[in-house]
Amino acid sequence: MKKLIIFLNTIVMSIFLWGTSAFSYYAKALEPETEAWVQEAGAALKELAADREIMALVFLCQEYSVRAGASHESEVVYNVPGGQTVFIEDVVVDEDNEVWEFVSFYIGESRYEGYIQRLYLACSDERFLNWEDKYGMNPQGYAMMTVEETEGTRYLDIELFPESYRASLTALKASHPNWIFVAMNTGLDWNTVIANEIAGGKSLVHKSLPEYTKEGAYDDGDWYYASKEILEYYMDPRNGFTEDKIFQFEQLTYNESYHTEAAVEAFLNNTFMNSGKNAPGTEMTYAHIFWAIGKEEIRKVSPFHLASRVYQEQGAGNSPLISGTYTGYEGYYNYFNVGATGTTSKEVIENGLQYAKNHNWKDAYFSILGGADVISNNYITKGQDTLYLQKYNVNPQSHHPLYTHQYMQNISAPSSEAKSIKKLYASANSLESPFVFKIPVFLNMPGSPCPMPESSTNVVLQMPSGFTDTAVYLDGVSYTPEKRNARSIVKAADTGVKTAVAYQYNASGVPVDMYVWTLDYQNGAYTATPQPGLQNLLSYHGFSIRITGKSGIRFKTGISSDLRAELTNKGVAGYKLKEYGTLVMNNANIRQYPMVKGGEKVLSGMSYGINSSGALEDKIYETVNGRYRYTSVLVGLPADQYKVEYAFRGYAVLEKDGAERVVYGPIVARSIYALAKQVLDMGTYEPGTEADAFLRKLIADADGVAVSE
Repeated sequence: MKKLIIFLNTIVMSIFLWGTSAFSYYAKALEPETEAWVQEAGAALKELAADREIMALVFLCQEYSVRAGASHESEVVYNVPGGQTVFIEDVVVDEDNEVWEFVSFYIGESRYEGYIQRLYLACSDERFLNWEDKYGMNPQGYAMMTVEETEGTRYLDIELFPESYRASLTALKASHPNWIFVAMNTGLDWNTVIANEIAGGKSLVHKSLPEYTKEGAYDDGDWYYASKEILEYYMDPRNGFTEDKIFQFEQLTYNESYHTEAAVEAFLNNTFMNSGKNAPGTEMTYAHIFWAIGKEEIRKVSPFHLASRVYQEQGAGNSPLISGTYTGYEGYYNYFNVGATGTTSKEVIENGLQYAKNHNWKDAYFSILGGADVISNNYITKGQDTLYLQKYNVNPQSHHPLYTHQYMQNISAPSSEAKSIKKLYASANSLESPFVFKIPVFLNMPGSPCPMPESSTNVVLQMPSGFTDTAVYLDGVSYTPEKRNARSIVKAADTGVKTAVAYQYNASGVPVDMYVWTLDYQNGAYTATPQPGLQNLLSYHGFSIRITGKSGIRFKTGISSDLRAELTNKGVAGYKLKEYGTLVMNNANIRQYPMVKGGEKVLSGMSYGINSSGALEDKIYETVNGRYRYTSVLVGLPADQYKVEYAFRGYAVLEKDGAERVVYGPIVARSIYALAKQVLDMGTYEPGTEADAFLRKLIADADGVAVSE
């Protein structure tokens, strides 16, 4: 048969938007001399598709219009985004010798069928590629073009990615020309993705990671909630563009020529699944089980994927989930940890083993077989056909709602599993195979890859019951925390913060309680230690106003007499009381100046402690319900200050091992004018009395100043 070279000088309109120069490339096709040739090719393809599904990805475009017929004029079935998974079922060659594939695909759970030009499909299924070679329909040059000699070589598949993706992908392509990169346009905002993936315990890190990657314990075992920064690092696809990590984006297609039992055996030799012994309950090695299950026509799952997934899940192989001896579940195994969820180790183990028991996974073979079915039927064919998408369901076209149905919580699993898979391919001498990598692209991503965090100033607090205020105070300064996974996360300004405090308020907005954490910064992270013994250390007891003489306002703070005695004797959690008092400042200045001891524009008065003469001062205003109350008084204010709000707060200086920490009470602000009106409105004094007249004159004087201004 003669070969016909088809020159193509145009491609999707979106490519021209990049401002590249004119280019051309070609695909080769055998000229169909008879209708029988097309029929023969189609019959052979149908036979392949019947054997198992032929997965491919839509690429070289931002969006593609799937047609009802093999024609550009045919009705549009659906406009699919780049990266859409389709299943090839048949082939048509039109009158212009363009090759069209008849495909099926899913949008959510809805199934569609239609035609796509072959040039816009990326496929790594070697059966299909061999079929194309046989029938001359394989356009192998489609993923590369040359843009003028001065600009060098560019690749069409890589040009579909944002600029920040291209350099690293181009370097990989230069080393592996057969690799194809498919941009999966999610249409999702990066920050929205991170906010969803960090919530609800979806993203965890192992206890072995540094403390600055954690945001509190997830369970009573080995797992912690991931910090936002470490999640961003692992979720950013650009951090996966290395030889070891790129396989987290591999489309999981079975290819028998390099998915060999020998390669699996070589990989497992240094693991608990080595070939020196048979798998529990069988007369087969683990390598043989993975290979045999992977190649079955019904499943056709990569045995490399199965082996690396079990190794990722089981590590050293000492989990009760695969011991076969756990009480009540003897003889049952769960190698893939399917259904193994919970917040305690006991829950995780028993939930996973109950799943195995419900599905009769009575030995290693049936456990691995069942796990393979779960991966194949529930993930690979449902739009989660890469390691990355099995961890992070960010495919809007998957069968499951976004951010749900995620196989694992460990955020490092895709990249570490990818390293294992790369090792498997290397041992099979197949790294130069035509792999297809499906790589997500998000909207509003940072301009460069998110860095691996090396430290953090995040303060992670688990709020006690009833503490629902939106603010957290670090060394007396207000911060608005991010709320996630039942924690309040506050980013401190530096590494020198010593205390965190939260306040509780009643329905009227009056502070009624406070909770204290001491903070220590070591090894690049803060540790917040709850101090329940210091709860309600400083309490608010209201204001009073002078009704004779010079105008004045009194602020009252309290401290438990029992707690004070403990703090001044044996101490609480090692902390002893050194001093307490009150801070005062113009409330208008709080926005600009922190209301802390020694702060600018802040006045302070000591009520308990050693004064400048070396003597102990202990000014107790009154004792009510077991609490000592001490005060701060402003007197002699001129009339033009009557309407000015003054902020007050108590403070206490605690000492431990020679180091001081200052704990602050809640800030409450009042003006003399507002307080006078409140007292009059309450009817505290009879009209015509001296006190009533004093307060009314105060209000009149303040209003007079305002009018004259």
